[in-house]
Amino acid sequence: MKLPLVYVLGAVGIASSYNQRMLDPLTALISRDIAVDVSHIIALSPIFTLPYALGQPFLGPIADSVGKAKVLRVCLAVIFLATLASFFIHDYTTLTAARFITGIAAGGIIPVALALIADRTPLEQRQVAMSRFMLVIILGQLFAAPLSAWIAQATHWRNVLLLAVAVATVGFILLMWQVKPNASIVRPPFSAARAVATYREILRSPLARACYVAVFAEGLFIHGFMPHIAVFLEHHNAGGPTQAGYVLAGMGLGGVMYAFAVPRLVTRYDVFTLMRAGGVLVFLGLAGTALGPGWRSMALSYAAVGFGFYMLHSGLQARVTEVMPGQRASVVSLHAFFMFIGIALGPLAFGWAAARIGDAPTLLINAAGILTVTLLAVRRIERLSRPAQ
Repeated sequence: MKLPLVYVLGAVGIASSYNQRMLDPLTALISRDIAVDVSHIIALSPIFTLPYALGQPFLGPIADSVGKAKVLRVCLAVIFLATLASFFIHDYTTLTAARFITGIAAGGIIPVALALIADRTPLEQRQVAMSRFMLVIILGQLFAAPLSAWIAQATHWRNVLLLAVAVATVGFILLMWQVKPNASIVRPPFSAARAVATYREILRSPLARACYVAVFAEGLFIHGFMPHIAVFLEHHNAGGPTQAGYVLAGMGLGGVMYAFAVPRLVTRYDVFTLMRAGGVLVFLGLAGTALGPGWRSMALSYAAVGFGFYMLHSGLQARVTEVMPGQRASVVSLHAFFMFIGIALGPLAFGWAAARIGDAPTLLINAAGILTVTLLAVRRIERLSRPAQ
């Protein structure tokens, strides 16, 4: 039985996306368990996302050379092994190393899967196909944060790692069963010099540069607050890990709402209008979070953030896949590189700013930042894309 590619790859993508965010609501619990300052546990987020980003310049060209399906298999196997090892680790230094390795491997999942979907989907259908792929991932994320928090509080936070191992196992079985390497495609052997030349050519594209600036801003301004949510709620006596999970699930719920709405939205509005509207919704959601620190109001605000983020991000994904179709994995991997550099720097920048001016003002700066970059970048992308339509 052949399953739809977007849903199979979506199940594979959950192994990466769940692993990335599963510890976010648990920062206070982990801090107390392994007796290190909570700031060190918050740093586990960039320790995962930074290698995720730094691995992209290598994983993209490798996927273009050896095949996307093969790269997906190897990376998912490494995620399984590194996460299983993390379950048995009891010191911060070794846990940091395991999360670093997991981050590198996770970087070869979603960008490569998106490139594979783009290879097999016409441009006019691509935004919907990518949105359906993201829907599967979002559904996993929707339940991941509250489920992780519930498991951690009901049993022990380490059991969350076992759930991540189980998710990776299911994804690997589906991948091996449903997605076979395409032996008929002639691929050039991997060459570092060719990879560098490819990236130079990509970065010469004004369209690519505009998309990359926008996704860097997404990572920096939207995702920078996420590892701080549990601590933020505790400081405001508004909840703990469970409530932080609900807030993060709000973003997933917003993404699910967008995924169901996108087929109608793309028939009524052009992609540029949708991206601008996405930036406005993210602005309103982050501003609402800053002004309403209760977990219920934050969850509602994050539903708006989720809807807006995926509205903006899916448009950027669809546009960037047309930069160099023959080197699509490299283009999409560089796209992920800039986003995850932003995600890695975001929590550090938020913590630095919040320590000086407070949480709420920093959130308002993030809201204004993503709105400004969105409007400027989309205007540039629209100007560059119109003649090709």
